[in-house]
Amino acid sequence: MSNDRAGDVLGGPADVSRPKNPWPRILAFFLVIAIAVGLTAVCVVSFASPPPREIRVPIANLQPGAPVFTPVTTLGNDRQQRTYGVWTSIDANGRIVALLSRSAGSTCHVRWDVTAKAGEVTGTYVDPCGAGRWAADGSVAGATATKDLEEFRTRRENGQVIVDLTRVLLGTCRTESLIGCSREGAPLERALPKGALPIDFATK
Repeated sequence: MSNDRAGDVLGGPADVSRPKNPWPRILAFFLVIAIAVGLTAVCVVSFASPPPREIRVPIANLQPGAPVFTPVTTLGNDRQQRTYGVWTSIDANGRIVALLSRSAGSTCHVRWDVTAKAGEVTGTYVDPCGAGRWAADGSVAGATATKDLEEFRTRRENGQVIVDLTRVLLGTCRTESLIGCSREGAPLERALPKGALPIDFATK
């Protein structure tokens, strides 16, 4: 019996549409499955990875005498439910400073007041819960507080200021007996918690 009549023996004509070698289709199927699994894994890792603990501020938004505030909800709130965050400023020489918007003494969120005066300084950060006043660079203005504001490390990248939210430099002491602060020329660092700031943060 010839091969072209093999289909008749099985009850019908041979299926000439079926490829003689099915392996290319099988391999293509498994390749598609592998790509789909890989893309799913990438998406899962992207969503599962914690966001970087940093903020970015466009340098073009910074002007001398006009600090820019960025709220950081993970740092928590003061007792008046004002959200802590970062004050970022630039001076006339291009020096950039990023400060924690929190008075260690009162634990209140500090605000910028362009008209506030302290000693010979006009335009200061103001502690709404106390007498503290600080210049734009975070230094105590007019002997109104016992330490400077806490400062973040920064770097410049692609026209932006990147503020590292993992650690802060403790403000410089303005009294001899104070603890929880840096000595002049010898900055101390503290790690920032991943959650809200504890009430005694940067005080010991």
